Amino acid sequence: MKKNSRKLMFALLLSVMMLFQFAQPSAADGEVNYDFDRIEVVYAADFAVYPQYAAADHWLTALAGGTDKPVQILYGIVHLFTGERYIEEQFIGMSGEGGSERFLSNSISNEFNELNMRLKQSSIQFWSGKKLDDATVVKDFNQPIKSVTLVQSFDQQGILTGYQLNAAPLYLMNNPPASDFFVSSYSSNPTTMVQSGELNGVEVETQPEKPNLEESQDLLREEVSILSASASSGSPSTSQRIQQADTLKGLGLFMGTNYGYQLGEPITRAQGTVMLLRLSGEEDDATGVQLKSSFTDVKSSHWAAKSIAYAVNKGYVKGIGNGAFAPDRLMTGKEFLTLINRLLGYPGATTSTAEELSHTNGLLAADAASRLANAKPFLRGDMVEVVYAALQTKPAGMSKTLLQSLVEDKGSISAELATASGLYVKPNSPAYYIPKPGSDPMDSIEQAIRQKLNNK
Repeated sequence: MKKNSRKLMFALLLSVMMLFQFAQPSAADGEVNYDFDRIEVVYAADFAVYPQYAAADHWLTALAGGTDKPVQILYGIVHLFTGERYIEEQFIGMSGEGGSERFLSNSISNEFNELNMRLKQSSIQFWSGKKLDDATVVKDFNQPIKSVTLVQSFDQQGILTGYQLNAAPLYLMNNPPASDFFVSSYSSNPTTMVQSGELNGVEVETQPEKPNLEESQDLLREEVSILSASASSGSPSTSQRIQQADTLKGLGLFMGTNYGYQLGEPITRAQGTVMLLRLSGEEDDATGVQLKSSFTDVKSSHWAAKSIAYAVNKGYVKGIGNGAFAPDRLMTGKEFLTLINRLLGYPGATTSTAEELSHTNGLLAADAASRLANAKPFLRGDMVEVVYAALQTKPAGMSKTLLQSLVEDKGSISAELATASGLYVKPNSPAYYIPKPGSDPMDSIEQAIRQKLNNK
């Protein structure tokens, strides 16, 4: 017990030392010159916090837009470099329906786990009294100070479990509030968090953009009975299929219908052809060229006539014989896999080789290739699974995935949308953010943090 007490005393002493280090006066006249020439972002996070209790007359409540409104948080730990030397700063941006604020950290206090001495909780105080004036940090006590404390909580392995934002009353130098007195408190929702970098010695990963929870739950209830009847061993769960569909929708590849995604419905040969052109980045090209279908059963008035004519001209699809294409006939799994394999650089793909080729070229695992090739009928949910996998597959002879090619070579999908999908990382992401000459330093720090998140 004495040994643990000594550890606890050491942890408390270290915490107080860190607090003193961050809270002590900066320099003569309360000023420190930064003069930074580049910014390294150690950790960046973007998330929403939701009110547990909020004072009606508080400035943060007004910023949120009401006592029941959330606040969006942009948080970052940055190194402001001058040559090879740097100063560490922490930044918080808060925005809501009623406005926004940006603060720098003023002090930090830490609480450690008594058993393993790992960081258990870190409380970072941010306040409006600490400002950047050009390249100089100034502590201004002339005006009432707005103050918030961002509390990070960690599990026994040192992994972040969540954030809490506490707001104090206005800080007056002649009448400061107690350090632990808060009038408003907000908690984070893990599903809203996007983060990148290193926090508490742990590398974290940006999470893909989360689908609308209520919308996804409605889709889940609507389609679970259909999909569960067709699911086989090793197939994705209904929620996984919906998540994949959400990702494809975010990329502009899968639109759904007026009745939702309808993942339990079969697809036609015309629908499969249009999806192929979206995946090749050529859907707009198909609508812009003047090609007429040579098939007797594809009239010019058919909704997919131009797409079919374009895809045939490119060698992606073929008819069924006797001058027919059968656009409204149901597409089989082998037919769709054949189209995808041709798109991936295997022009000799046929329905008889589609299953094996889909496995040997890395598109699908063997059991998935067999299940999807032989699906009867081949459903919209099956198509989503194949397209999702194709985006992450490298076409024959290429070093880039199909999604990377669509972003970097064809420009048919923006880097921002691709990054938000969680399936894409921008190439050659810069290690530092270089501020523009004469730019606002707080703007530069915020832009560096957003660049860190976008490049993940």
